[in-house]
Amino acid sequence: MENEKPKAIILYLARSLPKDITDLKESLKLLSENFNNRFNYPVIIFHEDFDEKLIQDIRCITNSCIEFERVEFEIPDFLNKDKVSTHPFPIGYRHMCRFFSGIVFQHPSLRNYDYYWRLDTDSFLLKKINYDVFGFMQRNNYIYGYITILKDPPDVVKNLWEATKKYIEENKIKPTFLNKFIRNGCWERYYYYTNFEIGNLNFFCSNRYMEYFNYLDRLGGIYEYRWGDTPIHTLAISMFVPENQVHRFRDIVYRHQSYENYLGFNIYSIRRVSIKFAKFFHWLIGSKYIE
Repeated sequence: MENEKPKAIILYLARSLPKDITDLKESLKLLSENFNNRFNYPVIIFHEDFDEKLIQDIRCITNSCIEFERVEFEIPDFLNKDKVSTHPFPIGYRHMCRFFSGIVFQHPSLRNYDYYWRLDTDSFLLKKINYDVFGFMQRNNYIYGYITILKDPPDVVKNLWEATKKYIEENKIKPTFLNKFIRNGCWERYYYYTNFEIGNLNFFCSNRYMEYFNYLDRLGGIYEYRWGDTPIHTLAISMFVPENQVHRFRDIVYRHQSYENYLGFNIYSIRRVSIKFAKFFHWLIGSKYIE
């Protein structure tokens, strides 16, 4: 029913490194203060090696109901492990890319949910969200929600467009709005910034999405070239989802590393813009949105 509370979950993937845990605690604290104390959605933290002491320590800093799910990462058997182990990006990062590209949607802990909100350990909600983002997605029949669009460097998407173009042709797919990201027959490497994304699990668990993911997965580009979940999600969404079912959350004040979103303004630079300056900027423009 439209007015029923959505079956939704907020998820993280976290390492046990001290910096990551410090960030995770701050992210969870801000999530609770600015959203979840009011709307009370469960949180899953996927991890490789949290011990019980760390788990209890994390539980103590938030009122959110948190589940912890241990995951194990390994290069799949169908790939040449020697060939894919050499890359400037650490193997752990490429495991993460594969996990969020498709493996997470097969995890049993998500079976009873219709929506997920993915945040990174260094994703920070900086101001109160006064509406239920999942209810908003459900009422408006949105399949995907994002915060901004950025552009990947060519070396980390090598051969991804060629593989996707072949998949489209072989499966006679008529993309919904992929043409918006294409110029002169080539994908321009734009992607949804997935450290903040809200998705409909009925889509991401569907055959059409998982078949595309499995096709890319077996090509090995995630490990060989560091294909990320960001372009894989973006290409799939722009192939299969109507554009009017994709929403940009311009109104959520959010920071991740050097990217900051303030009421539709994107502040993205090599050096992180200080929060003090960004708050002043936010005060200066008030609540007026400028495209």
